Amino acid sequence: VASQQESIVRLNNSGGFEFRNPPTFHSFALPSARDAAYETEALLDHLFYQANTGPFVASQLIQRLVTSNPSPRYVASAVAAFKSGAHSGRTYSGHHGDLAATVAAILLDPEARSPTLDLDPAAGKLRE
Repeated sequence: VASQQESIVRLNNSGGFEFRNPPTFHSFALPSARDAAYETEALLDHLFYQANTGPFVASQLIQRLVTSNPSPRYVASAVAAFKSGAHSGRTYSGHHGDLAATVAAILLDPEARSPTLDLDPAAGKLRE
């Protein structure tokens, strides 16, 4: 097993900019399928727990299911359900990334079901 050593890369021409190389689990000396699986799993976990994943998934689902132009409050409500796995006092899985809680937050939100928004010409979904 290769040890993880911190490697700092410094760029001299950019005013002292430096960054740390990301850790790698893949051994080039003795490659195995397990190393590739660990590296793939680490990347997927990183992307899944990244701060922009919740807002991206929530806004895309809202745009496809309900309205093309959701309010920031509506998106924030769906993101909170995505991150906590719960909505309106009901716990679905209680884990980050729960799509059941996210879809419940989207479809049960007052902005999705309000009849007064039907009179607003800016509300609704733009057909593709």
